[in-house]
Amino acid sequence: MISQNLTENNFKQKIKLWLLENPEFNPYTFSFGKLYRKLTSKFRTLPYFIIIGVGRAGTTALYSYLIQHPSIHPALNDDNKLASDIHYFEYMISDDIQWYRSHFPILSSKQITGEFTSTYIYHPDVPKRIFNLLPQIKLIVILRNPIDKAYSTYYQQFRYGECSTTFEETIEAEFQRMNLLKKFPEINSSNPDFSNSVAHNIIRHGIYADYLENWLNIFNKDQLLILNADDLKQYTEKTLEHVFNFLNVSNHNIKDTSKISARKYPSMDNSTRKKLIDFYKPHNQRLNKLLGTSFQWDI
Repeated sequence: MISQNLTENNFKQKIKLWLLENPEFNPYTFSFGKLYRKLTSKFRTLPYFIIIGVGRAGTTALYSYLIQHPSIHPALNDDNKLASDIHYFEYMISDDIQWYRSHFPILSSKQITGEFTSTYIYHPDVPKRIFNLLPQIKLIVILRNPIDKAYSTYYQQFRYGECSTTFEETIEAEFQRMNLLKKFPEINSSNPDFSNSVAHNIIRHGIYADYLENWLNIFNKDQLLILNADDLKQYTEKTLEHVFNFLNVSNHNIKDTSKISARKYPSMDNSTRKKLIDFYKPHNQRLNKLLGTSFQWDI
């Protein structure tokens, strides 16, 4: 009897381990679409471009515009719905790229596909991981005034329940953490995933130069397209023409350029904005020098 129980337990354990390694066959998550996409993964086209950030700057809107182009096809999830924030190069990275390939379509040579994950830009290991798989990839970054981005990110995290304090209390706590790390660098986290943890880096994620330096150390500058979030909003057609040129596809009139994920918030306290202007000013200057841009955010 004891021997039979041990045999059954061993068998159950083997099944459990196999399902963990092959989740597409788990009866609770199984779908024919998921299975089909994995079985045909070797025929699927890897991305020609990736929008790597930044969050709360129009990445979702830009992607929704691009995939309306007849030559640009979207990444899809297991239910054949538009895939967003795949996060493969952050958390799902593996020598087995079947899972990643399964999100993309089967295309002819004249068509392209791409994905967007708005936190790729922040993770210190992601640039090298992408380069190792896709050394010729085209990368797109949308940058927004870091003050407005921080404010928008705060309200997003507030809705998610990631923070419950006021905006001023939240950023003050982060400033204190930053000062502690300067004073005691030995307490800095060695976990690379912490850098792209949104809730703990609302202010730091606006220091764009810190992150883009890492990307430019690995990729050629001509592989990176920098966009201004204000331009995408105010001069959508012209900005999209610029992106299409970067992606080597013909210009195309996009019919639906409606705003996505746009929300209204209470006005920021003037003294808080002044504090953030003073904080970001040297970082914005360093960014303009790094990229050769002229972002005017110090107002």
